[in-house]
Amino acid sequence: MDSLIDVISDSIPAEVLEQIQAWHDSDDYFHHLRGLSTESMSVESVQLSSSLQAIDKSLTQLAVQSRPHLISTSSTLESFTQKFESLTIAVPYLSEVVPDLEMSVAHFSPVNDRGASATLLSNVDKILDILELPTLILTCVRNGYYAEALDLVGHVRRLTIRYRNAKVLMMIQNEVENALLEMTTLLLKLLRENVQLPTAIKVISYLKRLQPFQSSANSTLELQHIYLLSRSIHLRSQLKSLEPLQSLPEKYLKKYIECFREFVFAAVVGFRSIFPKEGASIIDDSEIQTQPPFSSFRKGVLVDGGEQLLSSFIFVVTADLKRTIDSFLPLISDRSTYSSLYLQTIYASQSLARIGGEFWGILAGDSDSQYQAMGDSGNPWITALEKQRDLAKKLKPF
Repeated sequence: MDSLIDVISDSIPAEVLEQIQAWHDSDDYFHHLRGLSTESMSVESVQLSSSLQAIDKSLTQLAVQSRPHLISTSSTLESFTQKFESLTIAVPYLSEVVPDLEMSVAHFSPVNDRGASATLLSNVDKILDILELPTLILTCVRNGYYAEALDLVGHVRRLTIRYRNAKVLMMIQNEVENALLEMTTLLLKLLRENVQLPTAIKVISYLKRLQPFQSSANSTLELQHIYLLSRSIHLRSQLKSLEPLQSLPEKYLKKYIECFREFVFAAVVGFRSIFPKEGASIIDDSEIQTQPPFSSFRKGVLVDGGEQLLSSFIFVVTADLKRTIDSFLPLISDRSTYSSLYLQTIYASQSLARIGGEFWGILAGDSDSQYQAMGDSGNPWITALEKQRDLAKKLKPF
């Protein structure tokens, strides 16, 4: 022990003295102190304080940087402890199972059937093709080859029916059902996009071959409902994209009415083409037969479920159009621009009137009867709607 410790031992706390005595490099440091001059000795404490602060700062940075690793290590250790405890619990059960396993191994006798082995080897390519069917079907689905996927599904079902006791085929069938579930989701999502009529017809035809529609007694009505709901969602998404134009009411209304006319017309024509009435052919532009969807209810005429769904669809989207016009038309200060909006609305109503979707009654609402009762024939909106009704009546059905 260095003699310098004996000199300073009376002036330092006992716990500090114990730390100095336990320090292995204390002799080297005291030797360093003896070699310092008086001036250097006075700044030694300052240097020690600076070194202590630097060490504290380094330790703090290290703790902050290592925090995620420390947390991860703690979590891993906790998980390992839990798994080790579960393993400890499972060991007695394993010791009970091992004798039975040894007995089964002792009584196991491999089949030495060269004929069966030769048959297996000669058909190994066919077996691999069957095992790869779920992956192939899923690949077709994700790449849009739905017809090919359904053909492969039919092949798997035929194999399952032919070899009912084959467990491998049952596993393959389960994987195929999962692929069909993904296919159904993709097809329903596709209906909500801007699809053309040929694509929509194919999508509905694919859905008819899938569960639950294939085994449903009302599959046509369900698909009609899904189609109209999907086109309604698509229409709303298109109209929502016009919201940045709401600061310009005139431009917003023109775009809104044009978008409404285009997509509602396409949706209704698509509905009548995909779901033709019994005994009717696929409808095209030269074969459209119209029947106003609201007049039949007023007259008490019974219509089928599909026509009721279509009428409800036209009523709902037209009611949205009416609310939008009622909200934004008063915001247009230049009344001279009203006439162009009236004519655009007349054109939209005439277009829908060709396919049984005339919406004059919805747009006019109670205000129509009020203005007529008041004898206010000079109201431009009512005048435009009356003109539209007269023009719609003169249209010849295709």
